Amino acid sequence: MFKIFSLETIEGDHPSLAELRTRLETMGYELIAHRRDREVVEEIKSSQPDLILLDPTLPEHQGFKMCETLKNDPDTENIPVIFIHTRPSGNGMLLKSFESGATDFVSIEAGEVEVLARLQAAIRNKQAASQAVSMAQQLNKMNTELYERNLQVEKELYVTRQLQQSLLPPILKEDAPQSDAPPEEGVQGSFSKCHYKDEKLRISGVYLPCDALGGDIYDVIKFPNGTVGVAIADVSGHGVPAGFITAIFKSSFYRITHNHSEPGDILYHLNNELADIVKTGEYVTAVYGRIQPDEADPGKLCMDYTGAGHPYPLYYKASENRVIRLKENGTPLVWIKNMEYPMGRIALEPGDQVLMFTDGISEMRNIQGELYGEEALEALFLKLVQENSGQILDDLIQVLSDFTEGHPLEDDLSVVLIEAQ
Repeated sequence: MFKIFSLETIEGDHPSLAELRTRLETMGYELIAHRRDREVVEEIKSSQPDLILLDPTLPEHQGFKMCETLKNDPDTENIPVIFIHTRPSGNGMLLKSFESGATDFVSIEAGEVEVLARLQAAIRNKQAASQAVSMAQQLNKMNTELYERNLQVEKELYVTRQLQQSLLPPILKEDAPQSDAPPEEGVQGSFSKCHYKDEKLRISGVYLPCDALGGDIYDVIKFPNGTVGVAIADVSGHGVPAGFITAIFKSSFYRITHNHSEPGDILYHLNNELADIVKTGEYVTAVYGRIQPDEADPGKLCMDYTGAGHPYPLYYKASENRVIRLKENGTPLVWIKNMEYPMGRIALEPGDQVLMFTDGISEMRNIQGELYGEEALEALFLKLVQENSGQILDDLIQVLSDFTEGHPLEDDLSVVLIEAQ
């Protein structure tokens, strides 16, 4: 039921006003009629009517003053006010009505149909405005709740990302950043981190996820017998599921590599274990190499390796000054259980280098949508090795960044460089 508050003079007994009251009551409106008194404003605040009717002929312009008071009060400013009177009036009274904040100015002489229509229109507008305010308040509340939830999710993702970063191999102390502060202006920071180094070998890597959580991972493990294992893997998809599977991969990989030595055996058992765990449709591509003294010449190094549906590593053979793709490969992990993974072996002589990478590098695109491609990566690797700048990975990332021209990463990017010295 809508409530109409009416403040009138003695002329409120006009026959047309009486008929209007009767008509409104018949239509279901609750009328609150008042003569002048000092508690009108408080009564209006208390009753919160849907419409206020004022008489413009109140002595000393009290009707206009009352309207201004109501419109300046936060508790009543949104209640529509209509001046309704029984005598003809000039433009001066009409102007004063709207200047005081009135919604409308109606003459009872306009007839019942028009008066009722204008009263009902004011009530409908007030109702619509109230609904709009209510919806805005609800939206503000929802936005606040959504912001708080997003903030919580961001905090959790930050912690999770830090945990995922801890899955990467330790950084050598002399290569670890001394401060979290950004590089000085004009000084390019290093993307690559050194994870292993001795008199014959240096292994470094770069990891750049495209989301808060990535699906790439690489690892470098020194075993008690002096051999070194190097792996790189790429979980299909991005985000939380892929990040979770990288943690499973790390745990299973670490345990299996300490129970088996041959790269083919390691991927065989890793594949079976992941196939039993990962039931969500994701799969994993990977390359694993084990670096050890050459049996024929213990003073030299060699690397046994195999892959599971992963991009072929690039092998720079210094004595021939060329790059060779290491193509020994099997099916991605998780797809089919009990798969065999063929192995290959290469010599690692001084100057030789091996580049392992995920497809986030070869499949990078520029703003025109052009693919970088593995052939371009192979040519770039050869060029950087020949230039011998001493910072191949950083130079590689810089060239790729120039190629993309600011286009955001569409996939995680990881790369590992093995350098024989």
